[in-house]
This record gives sequence, structure tokens and C-alpha cells, in this order.
Amino acid sequence: MKRATALLGIALLAVTTATNAQQGYFSFDDIPGVDAEPTVEVDLNPALLGFVNEAARGADLDAAQALAGITNIRVRVYEGIGDDAAAMLKFVEDASARLEREGWHRAVKVNEDGEQVRVYMKPLAPGANAAPGSIGGLVVMVTDEGAGDESVFINVAGIIQPEQLGRIAGQVGMNGVFNMVPGAGGPVVP
Repeated sequence: MKRATALLGIALLAVTTATNAQQGYFSFDDIPGVDAEPTVEVDLNPALLGFVNEAARGADLDAAQALAGITNIRVRVYEGIGDDAAAMLKFVEDASARLEREGWHRAVKVNEDGEQVRVYMKPLAPGANAAPGSIGGLVVMVTDEGAGDESVFINVAGIIQPEQLGRIAGQVGMNGVFNMVPGAGGPVVP
């Protein structure tokens, strides 16, 4: 009986982990019309994140706590997109429409001087065991066909506590980044 209970517990944990991983997962693997290989590829699955989390725990408790609910981190960076810029911009538009159809909430949209920025957050599935205000996924897409001539795609899946990520952002020098955003606590520039 104990063995059956233990196996049931392991199966439920696996299903819960898979559900959380898939909930906020968004693939950037097949960007249509792009010939270039990414210059940066990061794929951290639950096993690798467990390693990173343990390493962070010894060095920075805030970083370890922020990573605790994360199940996947994926990053793709394309530099020198030149000929592929139109395909990248179309992918960002198509992906944005898909994310919105799938229930993601757009937090940031910028279209300025050949640059597109999109940030989407996925609400947690009903019944998720997480702190209030937590989200189930984050997608960031940035394409700059101007001086930067690059595209960056980031997906973080799992249970994300924004206040923990905010603490890390502050530690790496992002304090004040949002000071010019009305309602974000900083001075408003007319």
C-alpha cells in the first residue's frame, strides 16, 4: 500500500509539473521565413533549472526563490537579421495574435522606429497552488530592424512571482527603469 501511494504521489507530481511547464510554454523554434540560426539559444528544462536553483541558493537567496516555481526558460537571439527582418516582424504579429487567442494578457506593446516590443503574461490555470498575483508564463519578443538589427525571444514557464523577479531586476541594476511610466511610482515626464 505504501508503495502504491508513493507511486501515485510521483505520478501526480509528474502530471502537475508537466501541466505547469506546458501552461506557460510558448515555442519560438519554427519562425517562418528566417534563414539564420540563433546566435544565442538557451533551453533550461526542469532538471537544469533544479541545478541552477541549487547553485543560486548558495549565492543569492532572492534569485533562488524567484527560480523556485520556474519549469522552463527559453531564449533565442538573432543578430544581423537584415533580410529576415520582415519575417521576424510578421512572426511577432502572428505570435501576438496567437498568444491573445490562447488567453495570454498583453502587458507591453511598442511599435516605434522599426522596433517592436511585446510582453505577454499567462494567468495561472484555475486551482494552481500559488501566491496571489503569480503568473503561469511570460513571453518577451523584441525585434529591432534599425541600429540593433536583432530579434530577441524569451519564454519563461512555470509559477512566476513578479515581486521576486522585481527584486532580482533591482539587484542587476534595473531600478528606475519604469520611472517614466505613468502610475509606476516615478516622475512623469510630459
